[in-house]
Amino acid sequence: MALSDERGASPGPHPAAAQRSHGHDHREARYAEGDAAAWERPLRDSELFFPERRDLFNFIDETKVRYLRPLLPPGGRALEVGAGSGRLLIRLGRERPYRLVALDYAPYAMRAVRENYRRAGATGSVLFGDARGLPFPGGAFDLVLSGGLLEHFRDPAPVLREMARVLRPGGLCYADIVPRKASLYRWAERGRMARSEHYQVGIFESDLPKGRWAALARVAGLRDVRIVAAGVYPPYTLPGHERLVWTYRSLVRALDGTPVADLLGFFYLLTGTRA
Repeated sequence: MALSDERGASPGPHPAAAQRSHGHDHREARYAEGDAAAWERPLRDSELFFPERRDLFNFIDETKVRYLRPLLPPGGRALEVGAGSGRLLIRLGRERPYRLVALDYAPYAMRAVRENYRRAGATGSVLFGDARGLPFPGGAFDLVLSGGLLEHFRDPAPVLREMARVLRPGGLCYADIVPRKASLYRWAERGRMARSEHYQVGIFESDLPKGRWAALARVAGLRDVRIVAAGVYPPYTLPGHERLVWTYRSLVRALDGTPVADLLGFFYLLTGTRA
């Protein structure tokens, strides 16, 4: 297995972040606008690479892969922006012969991706960089993806524009978005989530509706944009939660993309291609 590390120049803090770093938005701004230190603790507290077992995290990953499988380009370069642990990138690398590139702003995430490449027997590179100024030429990738990233920017438009810019014509852009919206999982978990490290460091979560996300993707230069709601999961605090998820997985999956998921789903799945 070969690993390589690429190091891009960081564009530095976004001007809006500096402006918002004074006043009541300070914690939200530093989390949403690229302060790598703010991401360290949440990443350390999460399991980096989930083994092949029946838990909610693997179920969510499988949901994404099942959705993307018929849409994936046959090969080429794949970039995950804000890669975190790189789990989804690695899983998609099992589906197609991609050359994997993971980009993140947090050093701990970069270390996590390297370790997960090693554990998965994957080959890929790891890059330090800012999602609002990707250090790649236009049209460099066949697949560009992000998971749970866009909702943490007060203005996600620059990130979407950059994702579209580095995508080759006809390539696939994918983002899963966890907005601040009503959902069965979030309602039942509101107490535990409020105590989580993400909220304690001042997480910002966008409450943009589904249609607005689709409009932003089109303005960014994507076409054939599709966005569906997914993730009608039972509360994590229920006894036997993970067994319930897997027992009723057919029903859970059948609800994806329906009005029930619009109302009670935990996240959105957004896809588009480069014109």
